[in-house]
Amino acid sequence: MIQFQEAVIQKHLQSDGYETHYRLWGQPQGEDVIILLHGGISHSEWQSPIGERLSSNSKISFIAVDRRGSGLNAIDRGHLPSKEREIEDMVSFIRAFEGSYTRIHLAGWCFGAQVAAIVASVLEKEGVLSSFLMIAPGFAFQERYGDVLRLTKHAMFEVIKEFNLNPEPNHAFMPVPLQSTDFTDNTDWHEYVLNDELRLWKVTESTYKVWSELADWSHLALSEIKKLPMLVVFGNKERLVDNESVKQLVQERVKSSVIRMEMLEAGHAVQFDKPEQLTEIITSFIVEVQ
Repeated sequence: MIQFQEAVIQKHLQSDGYETHYRLWGQPQGEDVIILLHGGISHSEWQSPIGERLSSNSKISFIAVDRRGSGLNAIDRGHLPSKEREIEDMVSFIRAFEGSYTRIHLAGWCFGAQVAAIVASVLEKEGVLSSFLMIAPGFAFQERYGDVLRLTKHAMFEVIKEFNLNPEPNHAFMPVPLQSTDFTDNTDWHEYVLNDELRLWKVTESTYKVWSELADWSHLALSEIKKLPMLVVFGNKERLVDNESVKQLVQERVKSSVIRMEMLEAGHAVQFDKPEQLTEIITSFIVEVQ
């Protein structure tokens, strides 16, 4: 059974009154902090393997935030109202830590890396960030998952049309076609994912639309990252992300002089399969860019 050490859970108030929850490992102030954005159906607790090891083996603080509609955020679960709101949430959240840490390092896992790329393109101009990290970034899907996702959305929209349905905007009814085996081969983690009451298996129609808009925006945002040192970590047992396409995209678009790429023997949830190696890579990268 997967068990975690207790993280400090806190809240950040957004401009529209929404409370964004986050988990903190390490000190609430200091030199370096990594702020990580999670993927589509997951939440901050999925990043515990990184947070626990960073706080135990270094002085780097680690914050994993629950994006709107996810994790510990109980209001409008599975609902994203707009792409602008999503980015404003994360920009506001990160700015809130400028007075607490000397250096802020932005990170994203899975779809969270796409959201983080947009945020990085905004905050780089303000000098807020010291580096940018992406873990199993979901900029391009393998053909199998891309087809499954497309067919799932098409089928749901056909049902809505056939029965002339008009779902409430914040009602999460559309399934996300992901299985525990898409993330890892580890059976203990399969059990964790299947029993995780905070994961999202259904989202609103708006969320699917916003996800697509953010994905398109993130490709453009990569081209606007000009100076931030960058770390990209892939798993060679991926069942979701097309690693080679993502590598090519990063190399063609990002203009930073420092782009470090690493490949680990892991599935999509690299933090599940190789937490020690992943944390060592992250730590060494942070030390290099200090």
